[in-house]
Amino acid sequence: MPKNGISSRHITWVVLVLGLMLSACAGSSGIDPLPEDSDEPGWHEGTLQHDGVERVFRFYLPETLPENAPTVVLLHGGTQSMDAIFRSRAGGTNAWPVVAEEENFLLVVPNGINPETGSPTGDDQFWNDCRAPGTVDGPQSEADDVGFIMKLEAWAQSRFSSNPDRFYVTGVSNGGQMAYRLAIEHPQRIAGIAAFIANLPVESECEKPSVPVPVFMANGTADPITPFEGGEANGRGPFISAPDTRDLWVEASNADTTQREEIPLPDRDPDDGSVVICEDDPATENGAPVRFCRIEGGGHTMPSVEHTIPRWIRRIVGPQNRDVEGARLAWAFLQSQSR
Repeated sequence: MPKNGISSRHITWVVLVLGLMLSACAGSSGIDPLPEDSDEPGWHEGTLQHDGVERVFRFYLPETLPENAPTVVLLHGGTQSMDAIFRSRAGGTNAWPVVAEEENFLLVVPNGINPETGSPTGDDQFWNDCRAPGTVDGPQSEADDVGFIMKLEAWAQSRFSSNPDRFYVTGVSNGGQMAYRLAIEHPQRIAGIAAFIANLPVESECEKPSVPVPVFMANGTADPITPFEGGEANGRGPFISAPDTRDLWVEASNADTTQREEIPLPDRDPDDGSVVICEDDPATENGAPVRFCRIEGGGHTMPSVEHTIPRWIRRIVGPQNRDVEGARLAWAFLQSQSR
């Protein structure tokens, strides 16, 4: 048991209860989505039949979406949903539609599955990432989320003539873990991923990463939910460390560690108790780059300048870095990547 006398299982229970409280008390995001077939800018909602289930997703259409535009798929965390991550106090995920509007890309936000009920709708959803069956306390999703998300790639190309060579995936926590799975299983179709506060599992049903994929990672060193140094993740299965996760991707991507560059980002908010230090391993010939951002003193949160999470939540998940907008940092890496 930790020195403070609080067990990891207790933290798990508290975090899950917090997720439910946020879903119940915070109301909806206020998004009133347009129909899927509308060409008006803004939020839309659609459905896709996959594996016998009508899966749901939202997408943000900027004012200007050129032909051959990039697509970014944003995956919510566990106990969250495509709606919950855009509530007013949900944090850094709120920046993604702003970036999509400025950079003219299609933002697609699918909904996971509730592993207890099997429902594709609702606000207590999860992704079926690489964690092996039986390694998670409680129900574990068995949905074919990989197939669903790759169907969304085909949908984006058919509906908007999006660029198949610029299909990116980003996610937070369970969503970041799902991004890893997609990059492992479909490296030939993923132009790059950006994973926040997510490590690869110790016991995995996925193969080891083996094909070059551009990877951006951001992990907090004071994360109590997905420990930076690895270990049991509060009943959600043991994970390897964030540096070891980076090293697996560096090896798979044949990135050049001899040219590694450490880049401390400006400490714009000295009162947030954290700083961001990024390490870049550039691509070699026929390889891919890896960027690993270490958030010193950061917790289980996405960094954000404009979208802070409430103080009472930070007491549970750890400090939120406010020096950089996480979505912009991720897009700065992804936008230059192409298959």
